[in-house]
Amino acid sequence: MRVTSDCWYAVLLSRELRRRPLGVERLGRRLVFWRTADGTAHALPDRCPHLGAALSGGTIRSDRLVCPFHGIEFDAGGTCRHIPAIGRDGRIPAAMALDALVLREAHGFLWLWWGAPRAQYPELPYFAELEDGWRHATITVDWPAHYSRAIENQLDVAHLPFVHRSTIGAGGETLVEGPHVEADETGIRVWITNTKDTGQRPREPADLAAAAAGTEPTVSFRFPATWLLNIAPRFKNFIAFVPINAGHTRYYLRACHRREPAIVASLFAAATCLSNRLILSQDRRVVVTQTPPDSADARADRPLASDRAIIEYRRLQARLLARAASPAHDAD
Repeated sequence: MRVTSDCWYAVLLSRELRRRPLGVERLGRRLVFWRTADGTAHALPDRCPHLGAALSGGTIRSDRLVCPFHGIEFDAGGTCRHIPAIGRDGRIPAAMALDALVLREAHGFLWLWWGAPRAQYPELPYFAELEDGWRHATITVDWPAHYSRAIENQLDVAHLPFVHRSTIGAGGETLVEGPHVEADETGIRVWITNTKDTGQRPREPADLAAAAAGTEPTVSFRFPATWLLNIAPRFKNFIAFVPINAGHTRYYLRACHRREPAIVASLFAAATCLSNRLILSQDRRVVVTQTPPDSADARADRPLASDRAIIEYRRLQARLLARAASPAHDAD
């Protein structure tokens, strides 16, 4: 599948990975994750180079991943350390090595670097405003949809009174003013000012920009696949979009809040998780019908001015995909 490279992707919740091997599909590839005795997470391709067995069906022995087929052992760096069939002193072929993937663990997620290894890596695409003092509750939802359509759905400001007419769009605010959008190479920020249509003229872009100055965006998106919704000063929603393959996306959706005491926080988290699941299900029934699945192929789409955030996403996404496909990039 086509995904933007030289980026960090959140691929698992930290709590999903324990000591034994875990095989999952991410970004169109079968991968195996496990932890060494010190708790460090590691990842390799989920295919033994010997005869193609899934390494995720194996075990961990002395911090090595052991293939279930012939007992071949790999260390965390992908080096083959033992092949029982050739004996302890046998010469291990260089072709038995695997390319280890680069991981970071932070904010309750495992982040996978998708791109060529480098001496220094960029910061993780998380949001500084969530760094300290926030509680959160997470739901996991899988959709049969391409990750680009899932992301665009959360940047779409015009669908609320139609898709969510019984929930967050119940006010009937069908007139889209703007929206005011700011974008750069790292992401997109959107100030949503929808209102009821009484025949009035929408505010001018300059007026929307002036109103947005010094205020927090309603929606923030960071490439390649994280999103933040500013609901209230003490309540925000965060999503990590996880590309599984060309036809499936996983949502890790967090309700982030500052609620005290603990019992209030627990009740609030439970209620918001139920609400988020309902609202996301309303989106799902529409988004899974969009064609073509990958919005990078959607040349027949006719975006409107209200789709400014989506237009910016497609422009930046196209630039990053083109850069990843260029011969100069391959040579880096």
